[in-house]
Amino acid sequence: MISGGNGDVETTLLIADAHPWTRLGLSALLNAVPGLRVVAQAADGETACALAGSAGPDIVIVDADLPDLGGAETIQRILEADAAEVPGALLMVSAVDDNEIYAALQTGAGGVLLKNIPPDQMTAAVISAARGNMVFSPGVMSRLIDICTHRTTPLDYDGSRLATLTMREAEVLKLVAKGHGNATVAKILHISEATVKTHLNRAMGKLEISSRAQAVALSYEFGLVIPRQRVAGTPVAAHSA
Repeated sequence: MISGGNGDVETTLLIADAHPWTRLGLSALLNAVPGLRVVAQAADGETACALAGSAGPDIVIVDADLPDLGGAETIQRILEADAAEVPGALLMVSAVDDNEIYAALQTGAGGVLLKNIPPDQMTAAVISAARGNMVFSPGVMSRLIDICTHRTTPLDYDGSRLATLTMREAEVLKLVAKGHGNATVAKILHISEATVKTHLNRAMGKLEISSRAQAVALSYEFGLVIPRQRVAGTPVAAHSA
C-alpha cells in the first residue's frame, strides 16, 4: 500500500484521538512521508467508526483512551464492519498496560504503539504496518509475550486447529510470531514474499484468526513458539517498531 517514494501508490490513514493537537501533530508528521496521506480525523469512537466506513482508510490509528467507546472497542467495530476492504489497525497507548495490550490483540489490531515514541519510530511503524507487518513499540512486544505465556486463564480456543497446518505454514507462523516481517521470513525460508503471504493467509484461515497479533498469542499460548530464557531479569528479546 505504500509507495517507494514515487507517489504511485498511496496508503490512506484515519487518526482517532480526543486531543486536537495530537491529531494535528500526527497528521502533519505522517502527511510529510511520501506515500502516506491522512484522509480523516476523529475525536471519539463513534465518529471514527463512521469515518472508517465513509473514507475507507487503509489503516486506522486509534488512541486507547477515546471517549465513548474506547480504543479497543472502536477498533473491533471498525474491523467487524461489512466493508469491501478491512483496514489495518494500530492502537496508541500512553503506557504499557497489560489489559490494553491484550484487548488490542483480541480485536485483531496489527500493533500497539506508545504515544511518546520518537517521530521517526512512529513513521517507521506506520510504514511497516502499511507493508503488512505487525508493529509494536519497544517494550510492548515483550509484555505481549509475557501476557500470552504467563496468564492463568487460557485462551478460549481449540488448539487442535494448529495440527491442520502444513509444515511450511507452521514455519511461517512461528517466524511471524517471533516478530519477523514478511521480507525477513522470505529470506530465512528462501521463498518469495508473495509465497510467505500465501502461507500466512492460509494458516490464519485454518486457525480462524484475522491478525498477526492473534497469531502471536496462539503461537505462544499453545507452545508453537517457546519464549527465550531470561538472564538475570532481562526482558525477552522482542521485535520493535
